Amino acid sequence: MTAAARPLVLVTGAAGRVGTALRPHLRERFDLRLHDRVPVPDPQPGESVVTGDLADLEGVSAAARGVDAVLHLATAHGLHLTFDASLPTNFVGTMNVLDAMRRHGVRRLVYASSHHVLGLYGTGAFPGDDAELAPDGVYGLGKAFGELACRTYARRHGIRTLIVRIGNADPHVTDRRVLRLWTSARDLAQLVTIGLTHPDVVCDVVYGVSECPDPLFANERARRLGYRPLDRAVDNLAPGFASPDDLPEGPGGGFVGGAYAAYDLAPRWEDR
Repeated sequence: MTAAARPLVLVTGAAGRVGTALRPHLRERFDLRLHDRVPVPDPQPGESVVTGDLADLEGVSAAARGVDAVLHLATAHGLHLTFDASLPTNFVGTMNVLDAMRRHGVRRLVYASSHHVLGLYGTGAFPGDDAELAPDGVYGLGKAFGELACRTYARRHGIRTLIVRIGNADPHVTDRRVLRLWTSARDLAQLVTIGLTHPDVVCDVVYGVSECPDPLFANERARRLGYRPLDRAVDNLAPGFASPDDLPEGPGGGFVGGAYAAYDLAPRWEDR
């Protein structure tokens, strides 16, 4: 990369909801190579599209060739996700991304993790940002694996890595649990930019949350890295959102992971 060139960032899962929301913010500063299993719609100047499956190591390696950094968003998710269905993307795909970075000497990574790696904690007595992992389901297990894999490659291969545990990135706040961990796209893009550029990032964990009332996450490491959220959860309530005190808990409302923590894990495993 020449001094005058903009950094080129490989974005996996670029056709997804989060990738689509982040693109307008990120392309102000970076050129983007957009990767997904389906064609990414409406590429803009500074964006190129690569269609492929993360389970294909050689295809991922080709996509990573020549980039300066990777934003790894791609994931299989859902309340009813089975372990078998999660393997190609959440386990094999993540390892392929990391190995492609090793092959090509890519030294910057932002890994999109999730608050679901802590989903089995109760919201009333949450131990804080440094709580031990407590995944709430198959999706959370995959994200916890991804965090550990990223740590391994960061330490072994000198990849500066920012793990962003995203709270809730829906356009609007839907309930009182989400009110405590919601993030806007531009605040999430600010964290991604910190991960891609900040000289003090080595192998750090931050939380993808905007300014939230009674927040679950203090996000002190993010603030030490310069993060200053611009958006407030209370300004982005869904239509018809009542006072938080009037909302029912709903399934899993007492857990950080919400419904994921209340759902029976056993049916997620396919019968043999």
